[in-house]
Amino acid sequence: MFPRMDLDAAPRLCGLVGSAMMVVVGLAVSSAGAAVSDWRGEGHAKVRLIAAGVDADGRISAGIEIAIAPGWKTYWRTPGDAGVAPLIDFSGSSNINGPVLVEFPVPHRVDDGYAVTNVYEDHVVLAVTVAAADPQSATRLVLSLDIGVCAEICIPEHYDLMLDLAPGKVDATAAAILADARRALPGNPVPGIFEVGRVRQVGATDKRPVFEVQIVAPDAAKAEVFVEGPVDWYPAMPKLIASDDTHATFSVEFNRLGSRTPIGGNTFTVTVVADGGAIEDTATLD
Repeated sequence: MFPRMDLDAAPRLCGLVGSAMMVVVGLAVSSAGAAVSDWRGEGHAKVRLIAAGVDADGRISAGIEIAIAPGWKTYWRTPGDAGVAPLIDFSGSSNINGPVLVEFPVPHRVDDGYAVTNVYEDHVVLAVTVAAADPQSATRLVLSLDIGVCAEICIPEHYDLMLDLAPGKVDATAAAILADARRALPGNPVPGIFEVGRVRQVGATDKRPVFEVQIVAPDAAKAEVFVEGPVDWYPAMPKLIASDDTHATFSVEFNRLGSRTPIGGNTFTVTVVADGGAIEDTATLD
């Protein structure tokens, strides 16, 4: 699965493409007993909260569903050379225990000749997992969401959504949507067959270090690789520098201008797409 985002952590935020006024979308509230909120959005994207319900152990499987107008896009958690990372805040929720965890499907990489970005088009569901503090009591999920919705310009949009969940009830419609969303997530690494090997620094400057990332994957030379470091580092698109049938090495440069995170000892999150499958793995810098 994807690395799970602890929403208490600082999110990434890249510069806007173009400029626009902030669009504020009113609060969407679920109807009584439903586990799917109303769609909200008057611009080029609409959003709703969905949840399968609360299981006997208090686990809540939920999702943020985003529908995007033709010709427009929104961004992955690491947008790339331009764009806006989503800002996701569930702190207004009630009867939840511990962090809210969000998982992202693999984005589509777009190179328009000026910038390389990691985007979603048409439709995406971000899978959400959280625990109810008391599984026998009602739970209210409250989401504050900021995303960039972009075409030739990038418009920042804000949404407030709320979803009430009754204990012991399952929403079959939401459960089916969430099952599809979780099947779209990258899987776990398979040692020796589909995994990330070592990551090592190979040069450049302190503010723009370059690293080599080694992978094992089917048809490795054709793999698509996404590399993420600390939240205040900004990666360029990885470049293939060596490969055979099952092994490949990619080079990736990070922009650390303004970063306060030292280089040594960091863990990198690497998503690899190859031969019709995808994994997410982590590797600590040598």
